[in-house]
Amino acid sequence: MKYRRIKIKIITILQRLQTKILLYTFGASLLPILFLLSAAWQFVYQPLIDLEKTRLDDQILAFRGYTSATAQGLQDVAKSFAYWTDLYEAIPQRKLSWIQAEVVDSLLLSTSVNIVQVMNRQGEILAQQGEILRSPILQEKIAAMSVQGKLVQQLVTINDRKLIILVAAPVLRTDRTGNSSGTLIIGQSLNQAWLEKFLSFSQPTTKLKIISLNGKSIISLDKKIRNNSANEHISIKGFLPVIKNRESIYQIDQKTGENIIYAPLNSKGNVVAVAKIQINSQYFQQAYLVLTRIVSIGLILAIILCITVANLLAKQIGVPINQLAKRSKTLAAGDLDTPIPGVGTGGELGQLASAYQEMAASLKSLVNDLENRVAERTLELDIARQTLEERVEQRTKELWQKNQELQTASQQLQQLNSELTVKAEQLTDALSNLKKAQAQLIQTEKMSSLGQLVAGVAHEINNPINFIHANLSYVSTYSQDLLNIVKLYQQRYKDPEIEKHLEEIELDFITIDLPKIISSMQSGSDRISQIVLALRNFSRLDEAEMKLVNLHEGINSTLLILQNRLHLGEQYPDIQVIKQYGYLPLIECYPRQINQVFMNIIGNAIDAIKELAEKQSKEKSNLFKPTIIIHTQKIDAQWIKIRFWNNGSIISLNVISRIFDPFFTTKPVGKGTGLGLSACYQIIDKHGGTIDVTSDPEQGTEFVILLPIKTN
Repeated sequence: MKYRRIKIKIITILQRLQTKILLYTFGASLLPILFLLSAAWQFVYQPLIDLEKTRLDDQILAFRGYTSATAQGLQDVAKSFAYWTDLYEAIPQRKLSWIQAEVVDSLLLSTSVNIVQVMNRQGEILAQQGEILRSPILQEKIAAMSVQGKLVQQLVTINDRKLIILVAAPVLRTDRTGNSSGTLIIGQSLNQAWLEKFLSFSQPTTKLKIISLNGKSIISLDKKIRNNSANEHISIKGFLPVIKNRESIYQIDQKTGENIIYAPLNSKGNVVAVAKIQINSQYFQQAYLVLTRIVSIGLILAIILCITVANLLAKQIGVPINQLAKRSKTLAAGDLDTPIPGVGTGGELGQLASAYQEMAASLKSLVNDLENRVAERTLELDIARQTLEERVEQRTKELWQKNQELQTASQQLQQLNSELTVKAEQLTDALSNLKKAQAQLIQTEKMSSLGQLVAGVAHEINNPINFIHANLSYVSTYSQDLLNIVKLYQQRYKDPEIEKHLEEIELDFITIDLPKIISSMQSGSDRISQIVLALRNFSRLDEAEMKLVNLHEGINSTLLILQNRLHLGEQYPDIQVIKQYGYLPLIECYPRQINQVFMNIIGNAIDAIKELAEKQSKEKSNLFKPTIIIHTQKIDAQWIKIRFWNNGSIISLNVISRIFDPFFTTKPVGKGTGLGLSACYQIIDKHGGTIDVTSDPEQGTEFVILLPIKTN
């Protein structure tokens, strides 16, 4: 069957060969013609089109030069009025009538300017003229130009209806000295009269139109072009990506000779509008038509010649091919003995016939040999199939048994794995809770002992200091009375011995210095009283339960206790504490625990600042100003926020992720236990709040605490 299919395929190829020979002959004859047409396009048509594009580019360059000349003229006018000492002095003096008459009206009467605006340095408009100044878009452009403080120009479109050249110039003295006192804005609308002046220098057939990026006509001198606004809108939308790349679009119409270019109009690197220039080229149309006719006639003659040559070749080759096709059909039917026609005729067809004859003999031999081999292989395959079926059945049984055993073992392993996972999670949770409980117990016991010690010390100091503080006023009064009596005795009774003794004890100095000493003692006792009060507020042994507390008092008490640590030493500047207290209501909390949080956070901030100050001192930098900022605010009816900011050493990201873990510390051995911030986190969490930390080299380090006003 395989050889039969090969024979049928050969017959089909021979039947199609005659048609292919005709087509190949025609194609080979047509190739030179196509080559000539390509050469004609390359050397005749394309240069003609490139020449027309060059003419269109020249028109665009001339139009851009005309626009630039207009803008340069406006700049010269703006400089002549802006660099004027009288105007420079009139703006701050607010001589509005003079500015209107001498600047605005003069510009409108003596130049082609139709937009004028004068502003002071604050952006206030002192005088202006031009209805289009009411446009918000134009005012935005003017505001952006005025703040630049230099001579600038810009091409602006307003609502797809107006095209304006704006120039902004700073107002200076005539010698251009001093700071600018304001800005002078002038502008000129590009209208039909402006276009007609340009076209007076161009060819009579030239047509010009300015189009917005939305395809709407801004300025046009040709009515036919103006009436095609809908089609123009579609065209501009299609051309817009190319035009925004500052490339021009050409439309060359060889039949009518009406050639068009769409070119971008740029301002400050942006495309603001599109210029459409149309030129009617009579000579281009005529040359194109003549060349088209010549090429068409040549192509028709070449096609006729190709068909004639192909037909002659097909007749000489077709008859022998038909004979070979008929013999191929008998060969496909199984006739391998009949001779092949055309054998020994010579030429390529004779060689083909001889090849067919040899192929028939080979096929006959191969068919016989193949039939014998097929019989042998069929017998071998039957035996192998039976053996394979027996082996497959045996292996299938063995695999099924193994699979059952593996499934049973897999189920047992999964069960054991699940039990181990549950126990591991339980152990992890238990260990974590144990660490937290241990840390909290240690810190609580530590702060409890510290609170008892502080409360005891405050109580022991309080009694004698109250005695001293209460009696100082009497001591001051008594000493003043005694000094007054001494003065009276000194005035009434003049005794040389007493006078000598008074000189020895320096009574005059005692009279002056004793009130100062008593005042210093009064200040010292006040200071000790404040410290005792702060210690009592911080310890709050009598306030172990939840109470309504003023947190500002707790922060102030903590700062008072840490007052000595704010002085870093003579070689470093003192830490400046800035209190930015907002309104805070009374907060329901455990006062002693909240004070512990304040103590830990502020103490860590002092340590970080001291570390950075020592580093700055080694680098001999005097620019560091250590600062702590405490900011409080009420967020809403339920929450308050407290922020502690410092400009000390920065906390790295990997430390921030573990900063609230128990026993984690970055301080040297003996200086930190790793329990302070962990206790802070647990205390704030116990109150239903949150505590977060951020640290950045440029923004500093900040701890943010959110607390509910009333704890659930």
